[in-house]
Amino acid sequence: MNKFALYACPTGELAEQIQSFLDRSQAVCGPNLAHEGLPYCTLVDLFEERASAMPIYTQSLDRAYKRGLRSRPNPALVIEGLQQATDRLELALAAPWLRQLIVNFACTVKSPTRKIPLRLQDHLCIILAHGYSEDQAPALAQMAEETLNLNSPSHWEMRFYQRADQSWILHQSWELGVGSKALESEAT
Repeated sequence: MNKFALYACPTGELAEQIQSFLDRSQAVCGPNLAHEGLPYCTLVDLFEERASAMPIYTQSLDRAYKRGLRSRPNPALVIEGLQQATDRLELALAAPWLRQLIVNFACTVKSPTRKIPLRLQDHLCIILAHGYSEDQAPALAQMAEETLNLNSPSHWEMRFYQRADQSWILHQSWELGVGSKALESEAT
């Protein structure tokens, strides 16, 4: 069985800033779990499926995407800001319309070979650092604030990936639109 996942990924300037943060944080604090993959926001967790069923998923995603475009707001995604937990630093996101698109996809995709239901993510975020030591938290938060300009517009894609060994194969992507930082009055 193959493993597949659905992600929302920044492109352009924000993607470059996140990569710069990841490179800098690894050089200063050493590797952590966030350095193992590309910057992404999980929409649907990794799931197992036969490779022959992939067209079922891409066609269902196409239909859900086209329906979702009718109600896409501007901005499409809202960057709520940096959040830090005990051993995790993340860029929190909000996108109710995207969540509805994914629910629509999950409810309509029918595969005779998938044995486990799709697991959708409720908490949308990009993990910037994870599994680091507690004493590294202040340095990582400061690096993120210095490296990421959350006030500049961001661009996003929804991507359907296959996990192959230690690499990712992109099968299809869909333009999600522009994202922007939450207004201070909205974020509080």
